[in-house]
Amino acid sequence: MDWLQRYVDNVRTYLPARLREDVGNELYSGLQDQCDELEESLSRPPTEEEILALLKEKGHPMAVAAGYQPRRTLVSEPLFPVYLQVLKWTLMVIAVVSAVGVIASLASDTNPSFVGAAIRWLVGMYESGVYSFAWITLVFYLAGESLGRCKVFANWNPRSLPRIAESGRRIQRFDSAVEFVVTLLAMAWLNDLWLLPAGGSSSLALSAGFDALLPWLNIALGASVLMSLTKLLSPYWTQSRLLIDLGLNTYWLVLLANLIGIYPPFSLTWGDGEIWQPSQTGWQVGVGIVIAITAWDLLQNLRKLMRLWTEHRAV
Repeated sequence: MDWLQRYVDNVRTYLPARLREDVGNELYSGLQDQCDELEESLSRPPTEEEILALLKEKGHPMAVAAGYQPRRTLVSEPLFPVYLQVLKWTLMVIAVVSAVGVIASLASDTNPSFVGAAIRWLVGMYESGVYSFAWITLVFYLAGESLGRCKVFANWNPRSLPRIAESGRRIQRFDSAVEFVVTLLAMAWLNDLWLLPAGGSSSLALSAGFDALLPWLNIALGASVLMSLTKLLSPYWTQSRLLIDLGLNTYWLVLLANLIGIYPPFSLTWGDGEIWQPSQTGWQVGVGIVIAITAWDLLQNLRKLMRLWTEHRAV
């Protein structure tokens, strides 16, 4: 019966938080009843293939989740789950790209205005969001006139359902978005793609020890960018993602353990020739905080993975 729980967990990932628990329990109970009826009609427990056939007949988790939410008029019911995902991903990409642009503009401004930057970001988000919403809705409306449920989800295979950790609980997209922006900007800054503040004589100088670690830092930052982007597009944990994230966190801890002993790490030269570098205590405290956050994240994911393995063995 592990397939039933896996199916329900996948349906939950497409539901808003207020519906996730109640709908999940209702759906699992209904599927259990169907399996009991199947067992009674066959006079034997259903095989794995028969259970998978039952789930396939029930429908793709995305389409089932749509059935528990209010009906829409512009976009057809079968296409609405796909439409909603595409719209969310598009708006999220717009938000992140706009934020990167605004932060980069702050970096190039000798007298940055954070209020003005926030207003520019909101205005840009509004304009791009309205156009994106209109075009995406139009495309899905036209597609809904010619495509039905059978064509959208006909080829899905229940065996492809991932094993979702934490019963379908979502990863907070805000946290993933912040992680994506911070790691992307850190990677750009360390590689001297933009400086704070900009100026003809402004420069970033890495120490020899820090510069030796830069290629390894770029690997960690690039992997973190990809992981945060993955969590943005599909905000749930699976066994493979947890294992990858555990490996990434371990890699980060090794790098940070080396970084905390490097001093000075870097220096910034302003446009007027003034040189700034972090104090040794400030640098060590800052890296220590990052180590603590990374270790905590590693432990949390390890707990999720252990719970997932325990649930798997209990089935």
